[in-house]
Amino acid sequence: MAQTTGRATARQNPRGGVHPRMHTGATHGAAPVAGHRARRHAAGSFPNFTYNGGPVIASPQVFSSYWGSLWSDAAHQQRMQTLDQYLTDLVGSPFMNVLSQYGVGPGVFKGRTAVASVPTVLTEAQIHSILQAGIDNGTFPEPGNPSELALIVFLDENIGVNDTSDPNSPLILCEPTNDDAFGYHSFFTTQAGHLFYYAIIPALSDQCIAQTCPDDNPCSLHRAQSQEQRITQVTSHEFAEMTTDPALNAWFDPDRNTGENGDICNGESDTITVGANTWTVQRIYSKQDDIQTGGQTFCRASAPAPLPLLPGGP
Repeated sequence: MAQTTGRATARQNPRGGVHPRMHTGATHGAAPVAGHRARRHAAGSFPNFTYNGGPVIASPQVFSSYWGSLWSDAAHQQRMQTLDQYLTDLVGSPFMNVLSQYGVGPGVFKGRTAVASVPTVLTEAQIHSILQAGIDNGTFPEPGNPSELALIVFLDENIGVNDTSDPNSPLILCEPTNDDAFGYHSFFTTQAGHLFYYAIIPALSDQCIAQTCPDDNPCSLHRAQSQEQRITQVTSHEFAEMTTDPALNAWFDPDRNTGENGDICNGESDTITVGANTWTVQRIYSKQDDIQTGGQTFCRASAPAPLPLLPGGP
């Protein structure tokens, strides 16, 4: 059960993810709804996407963490450096100007951690245990109150997730069969009583994409993309959601189960350029644009200046 703050609405399961199908929500514990372009009126296409009272991460303090033994070889070490640079660029880029309407400001990339010895198939309980053990031994910082920590966990190609603790809504990533997500974000309460926000990003190899999406056309990721492009696209989706809805009780659409701001634009890839670097990201739902255009335009990857805070937000 998602924890609540203030007047927040609790949802069944604290996991929001990247659905394999375009424009489809992936909040585990709620039925996903596709076909978001069907409704058009003056209030926009998503009038029920609102603030529900929970916390947002106003000033994200971002850490990367690399799980699995494969990160020790030269190719993976280079990928680690690339992904750390991506996070450094992302949190200070015009991408953040889209999130400002939800109460999220620019972030800071704080550094890298690594956990070499982890099970090849993870459950949520195991992930929470690894994170708490890391807090205890100093690998991960203890979050503050309110928490501004945002941990991005990158799994190597040998590691998947298969969590069936909720039999009505299993969470399966990069496993041979029944995959239902390309990444997700969640949280748990530490032994010190603080909320620890994290996202899980699998390796998204060619094999993972092929077994999850036998038909490439409706897939939210594509085989023609490089592995790096898939990882950065999914990371931007999850980062946008974990900052604006970290405990799954802040910004989302509760009535239509459309999901979070990444779900509405799920699979709409774009690029951002920061200095000499160009990165693949996913467009994110902008309620400001939805209202102003009467539902005609609402997905964007960047804005030239921070979009004003929406009325009724945090």
